[in-house]
Amino acid sequence: MKDIRNNDFNLILDQYKNMIHYHIHRMRIRDPHDEFLQEGIMALFLAWTGYDESKGDFNAYANRTIRFRLIDHLRKIIREQEKTDLIINEAHTKELIQQELDLLEKQEFWKRVKHTLTDKQWKWVYWYIIHGYAVKEIAVIERTTEDAVKNWGKEVKRKLRDSAFIQDCRK
Repeated sequence: MKDIRNNDFNLILDQYKNMIHYHIHRMRIRDPHDEFLQEGIMALFLAWTGYDESKGDFNAYANRTIRFRLIDHLRKIIREQEKTDLIINEAHTKELIQQELDLLEKQEFWKRVKHTLTDKQWKWVYWYIIHGYAVKEIAVIERTTEDAVKNWGKEVKRKLRDSAFIQDCRK
C-alpha cells in the first residue's frame, strides 16, 4: 500500500473535497461564509499528516476525522451562542429590574408630591406635568377657568420649591 503522505495535499483535497461537502450537507449546516468548509479542509489536512497506514484505510480515517471535527466546531459555535444568549438575557433581566425600581421610585415620588398638594394642585400636576396637557385643555377637562388652572400651577411651584419638600424627597 502506498503512503498517502507521498501525495501533494492539493491532490488529496481535490479527491476528498466532496466528502467535506457531504458531511456539511448531511448535518444540515448552512455555511454561507465557508467556515465549516475551512474546518473540513483543516480536518483533512490533520488526517493527511497524522495518518498511520498500519491502523487502517485512509478513506475511513479521513471520513471520521472530518465528521468529528465538524461536530466539534458546531458544538463550539452552539456553546458560544449559548454564552451570548445568557449574557443578553442577564443584561435584559437587569434592565427590567432597573425599570421596575425606577417605576417604583417614580410612584413613590408622585405619592409624596400628591400628599404635599391639595386636590386641585394635584390635578394641575397630573394633567400639566405628567400628561402634558395645555392650561386651556385642563380648564375644559376640569370645567373651570384658565386663570384658576394657572393659579393651581403657581401654588404647586411655590410649594414644591419649599426646602422641606425637597429634603423629604431626598430621603
